[in-house]
Amino acid sequence: MNKSLLLSLVLAPIAAFAGVSADLEVVSDYRFNGVSQTDKNPALQAELNYSHNSGLYAGTWASNVDFGGADDTNLEWDYYLGYYHDINPAFGFDIGYAQYTYHGASNSNDYNYGEYYVGLYFNANTTLYWYHAPEYFGLDTAHNIFKLSHSMPLGDYTLAFAAAHSVSDDKDVWAWDDNEASYQYAEVAVSRMFHGFDIKGSLMSTTIDDNFNDNGNSTVVLSVKRSFKLM
Repeated sequence: MNKSLLLSLVLAPIAAFAGVSADLEVVSDYRFNGVSQTDKNPALQAELNYSHNSGLYAGTWASNVDFGGADDTNLEWDYYLGYYHDINPAFGFDIGYAQYTYHGASNSNDYNYGEYYVGLYFNANTTLYWYHAPEYFGLDTAHNIFKLSHSMPLGDYTLAFAAAHSVSDDKDVWAWDDNEASYQYAEVAVSRMFHGFDIKGSLMSTTIDDNFNDNGNSTVVLSVKRSFKLM
């Protein structure tokens, strides 16, 4: 999941956007923590989110996917529910649950899985998150992601950084590169608002070299997003 709400490099308190909003985004490659979910091809993504002044929020997010080969799965459709709270002006936390669902082939729902997450916000521009999936991609093993993100203004631009460590509990069930249980991911992104569009360029890199048909190789991803305040 792109997690434009959960993993966003635009780090802003969720409660500040009370109401209903929608996002429509085109990306040159849908990358999940640096690994392509579209076989290095473009994706069209959409999100609908409701947030309340209390800090409660819920939403849904969708994107086309392409896992390559004979796998006909072509759609990821996710749902999330969470709660955000500002402890003070400089510190807050975010907790929630996301459900990942896959469609397009008769067995696509075998990939479905749930994920719990806990995040800490610092000064509205730095986050530290832990994501835990008890049955990653529908398999009998848990998976954890630890992710640190930071952003800063640069004139009319925003410069953002992210780094993550992903680890499988059982590499015999789910392994990353060279039968390793874990891999690392880093991203540097520059974005700017232009006539209501959020335009971003991201340089992404992982420690995955051989697996996943080169879908973990370093790359530059371009994206254009338009957000709408519905209510």
